[in-house]
Amino acid sequence: MSGIAQDQITAIAEVAIAKFNELQQEEKTKKQDRRLFNTRILLKNYRHLKVYCNEMKESMDLGDEEQEEIITPDKEYLTLESIKRSEARTLAMMRFIDNMIKVYEMDCKHLGTEAVRRYETLLHFYINDERKTYAEIAKLHNVHERTAQRDLKEAVHAMSVLFFGTDGLRLQL
Repeated sequence: MSGIAQDQITAIAEVAIAKFNELQQEEKTKKQDRRLFNTRILLKNYRHLKVYCNEMKESMDLGDEEQEEIITPDKEYLTLESIKRSEARTLAMMRFIDNMIKVYEMDCKHLGTEAVRRYETLLHFYINDERKTYAEIAKLHNVHERTAQRDLKEAVHAMSVLFFGTDGLRLQL
């Protein structure tokens, strides 16, 4: 060999493998964090999306005499077809979220009172028309405010798993 001993090559390879494994773990953690972040964003905007979907359902049937193109503020043309596709995706996403909330509810009912409390905390914080604060939720369930925060965190993690499947699993809560 050209000046590099076998033990040096082995040491360099071990360092490279360790660094590679570390980078893979960081990437995996970023993906998990992104899914959790996306779950929170979906839940945080649930009420707005629900209102939007309800309004959309009412105005879905546009007449043939409607314009075929709409000009956006930045002068780009959007066809009604592309807008309808976007609306259809939003409706499908909201149907999926509503179904996963029902799945979570059924799962919690089987798991007992603490799980039901977490489900109800999720409803009060993100889903119901009137958003409640941690203090209001804690008072409703006769628990400390920190328990309400912990319940919401666990419920969001559970919803992340439901939304993203096993990719949403996070080993450490």
